Amino acid sequence: MKKLSQSILLSLVLNLIPSHISAQQNSGCFMVDSNGNPLDLGHLCAGPEVKSRTQTISNPRSIPSNNTESDVFVVPIKRRQGGTPVIDVRFNDRHVFEMLVDTGASWTVITSPMAKVLKVKPQQKLTFQTPSNSSVEFDVAQVASVETGGMISEDLYIAIAPTLDIGLLGQNFYQMYDITIKYNVVEFRSR
Repeated sequence: MKKLSQSILLSLVLNLIPSHISAQQNSGCFMVDSNGNPLDLGHLCAGPEVKSRTQTISNPRSIPSNNTESDVFVVPIKRRQGGTPVIDVRFNDRHVFEMLVDTGASWTVITSPMAKVLKVKPQQKLTFQTPSNSSVEFDVAQVASVETGGMISEDLYIAIAPTLDIGLLGQNFYQMYDITIKYNVVEFRSR
């Protein structure tokens, strides 16, 4: 039973969506067609607005890397967990952790053991919405830098999930990139 509940929680956390910010360039409910044009899906997403009890956090600052030959950053996949790629991610120019590349998570989420190693201090609690419309509250902290494959984001806000076994690399890290998941690598292509 404990294994099942951890699996359900991991499934919920893999798809965390903050209830108060959006990494979207366009507002509202939409999808992008093959030409890059937004298509309004408001009629599918109608529902009560969730009000946040917390303040909005600004986006991190991305730093250009030394990759001058192209705008594609290639990161080796170490293994897969439930089919999801696991890659190495460096925090604060020092600590490397395995993390899931979670294309459904709006935020990067670290585990409690990762938070202890990084000595992060929670700044506030935020409520996140899961795809099942459940609310989950996590501590939020800031790390000096997050890097993988030559991509660096400074002053990144992260959520801390006390029950996860592995961290999630979310959209607030790679929001300026299109992602292609291949057999043995993940490609991040500048937009």
